Amino acid sequence: MRIEVLGPVRAYAGDGAPIEVGGVRVRALLARLALARGEVVSVDSLLDGLWGDGSSGGHVNALHALVHRLRRALGGTGVVETVAGGYRLNVGAEEVDAVRFEALAKRGGRELAAGAAEQAAALLREALGLWRGDALADVRDLPFAGTAGARLDELRLGAAEDRFEAELRLGHHGEMLADVEAAAADHPLRERLAG
Repeated sequence: MRIEVLGPVRAYAGDGAPIEVGGVRVRALLARLALARGEVVSVDSLLDGLWGDGSSGGHVNALHALVHRLRRALGGTGVVETVAGGYRLNVGAEEVDAVRFEALAKRGGRELAAGAAEQAAALLREALGLWRGDALADVRDLPFAGTAGARLDELRLGAAEDRFEAELRLGHHGEMLADVEAAAADHPLRERLAG
């Protein structure tokens, strides 16, 4: 199974077939569990993240219904596990695009720092290629998604800056100029882009 959150939230079966995960809060639950990287997410955290209105106790039954709907969409109880005090998504971290992005971006940054611009550029291109729009685009209005999405957006911008630097070190000035100018116009207070 593959979970995508770097854009609208999507799920795909092992054979690549899309899985219909209907409903904004069901997709948000999937995203929240996926971003936990296999860790247990407490019921209270899920309630706050999905509703955030302070009346989390009033939404416990709704959360259980969402978990049921998500399990049904994903093909059973094995993928969304009930664990003492919460739930866990039982997929490998590498199956979540945000986790893969972060790992690739971090490796690319290390390669850049080590002076290996060609390897850095390749890793960073691959990392940035995972994006399909704004992170958590279709669930961004829910409480957890604003913070999580902003964090991912910041990591994306940092990876783009690293990629620009790697490509410039490789002498790809002409190919990168338009992208650098566009990024600098979108983020005029970023010193690294301005430089």
